[in-house]
Parts: sequence; structure tokens; C-alpha cells
Amino acid sequence: MKKTILASAILLAGAANAAEIYNNEGTTVSLGGSFRGHVAIQDSDNVKFEDAGTRFDLKVAKEIDSGLKAYGHVEIKNSDNEGEGKSNGLYLNKSYVGLEHNVFGAVELGKQYGLNDDLVMNDFSYENGVYNEDNDLFGSDSEDQLKYTKAFGGASIVVSLMDQDTYAFGATYNVAGLELGGSYNIANDRTVAGQGIVDNSTYIVGARYTLDALVLAAQYQASEVGNLDTSAYGLGAHYTLGQVGIYAMYDILDGDLKSDQGSELVLGADYELAKGVIAFAEYNSSDRDGATADRAKGSDDTLWLGGRVYF
Repeated sequence: MKKTILASAILLAGAANAAEIYNNEGTTVSLGGSFRGHVAIQDSDNVKFEDAGTRFDLKVAKEIDSGLKAYGHVEIKNSDNEGEGKSNGLYLNKSYVGLEHNVFGAVELGKQYGLNDDLVMNDFSYENGVYNEDNDLFGSDSEDQLKYTKAFGGASIVVSLMDQDTYAFGATYNVAGLELGGSYNIANDRTVAGQGIVDNSTYIVGARYTLDALVLAAQYQASEVGNLDTSAYGLGAHYTLGQVGIYAMYDILDGDLKSDQGSELVLGADYELAKGVIAFAEYNSSDRDGATADRAKGSDDTLWLGGRVYF
């Protein structure tokens, strides 16, 4: 989820131009990924040097017939961030197979992200953002699912089924520099700490407008976890000047729990040192009315200095 306009462009280019390591009789195998690291500075007594989600992608595609292909994707990711909810070390972030037809769309089966992750349109940051904090409660985190996608013109629809109690559907639309998107997730009979087994739901809508080097975006998300409601909304902007990108985002959280109330301001800049090589500096000022798993109550200012190498 954490990506800027520049990083997004590099990721899209990497998806199309990943290093092809095998090609024979309609079967291709490609290798890609990114090395990531940062320094997180809160004060002179709290400085952390960390990996920031280094990952490796392996993609396989096989042409079956005219207009039809089968493919697979595996992504292995590293985590030393307890806030991600993952155990330290390498873990399987994505693993799915797919069948795509140029008329009827694509069907994918396996471990992958839901549409919510693609609709955080105002988040231009590398290390911050308040949206989708509880993805695992709504079936929109990286998990096993059957997903159908169909694109037509500037629009696309997505329908996902995780199990008999968890499903999602959404759509996107692009026209004249304007991108719109929305999705709705239902996750019934999920175990939530302090509430037991409850029914959860969330919807997210966003808009992004690109005008030459300037990108403006807005976002709104509302969630129900059992009998607790949370809403989050925000604005974002990104401006590109040559190899430099400057961005800002402001988010507000409003919920029944104190930990789901507050705001977050992010200011940052990145620089493309060479193709696929990015350095960035990012300042985050977070103000929460209650403590969370990875944040104390009150104001929390952090400076992030980092870099990424995409391959």
C-alpha cells in the first residue's frame, strides 16, 4: 500500500519489464522485486535501522491458445515490523494461479490482496498512512481467495470470495485523468479480541485526478467491527519535478475507540538516483487520542530516511 507516484510507475514498469529468466514454447518465467531499507528517527534516543519490506517476485505465464493464458505469481516478503502483524523474517505474501482471456476477463485463485489495497488513492507515502489498518478483519489483507476481474474500456469490476462468510466486490473507472474507485467487503463470523465472533464490513471510495505533473486525491473509508464503528478520510497531493517528487497527505480518524481517533500529517520527497533506484525523506506527525499496538497516546513525530532498489 505504501507507494508514491514515482514508485508506482517503477512497479508498473517492473511488472511489464521484469527480468525474463526463461522463455520456451510459450512459457515465460520472470524474476523481480525490490530491496528496501530505512532509518526511523523519533529523537536522539530512539533511532532504528530497519529493513522496510524487501520482497522477491517470481511470475510464470504460459500461452494456451489465442487470447488465453495461464499464469502464477509468488511474492516472498521480509518483515521485522511488529505493526504488520507478521512474524519476523521471510513469509509468503502472495501465491496464486490465474487464467486470463482477453474477452472474458481473469480468474485468480490463491493468496493475494483484496481490491481495498488498490483503492488507497490519497496515500503517496512510503512508510505511513492510516487506511486499511484492520485489513485482516475484512478479508482484504493478503489471504486465500477466488477473484474475478473484468476490464472494459476505462472501467473494471472485481469480485472476490474468501470463504462462505467473506466476500467483496468493487469497481474502478478512469476518464480524462480522473480515476474513481470503490469497494465493499463483508466478513461474517470473524473472531475479534474483546468481542468474540462478530460480523464485520467496510467500504472505501476514492478519487484521484492527474493534471500534468500534479496529482490530487481524496479518500473515505467506513468500517464496522462488531458493534464498533470507525471512519477515516483524507486528502493527498503529489508534484513531480524532473527526478524529484514532493508529496503531502492528511488523514483523520474518527471511531468509537480512543485508539481510532486522531489525525496524521505526512510530508515527503523522493529522488530517482537512477532507473529503479529511489532515495526518500518522509516526516510523519501523528496525534492519537488513545494508544494502539504500535503507537502511544498523544503526538508522535517521526522522520524516515530510506531507499529502494527495484529490479
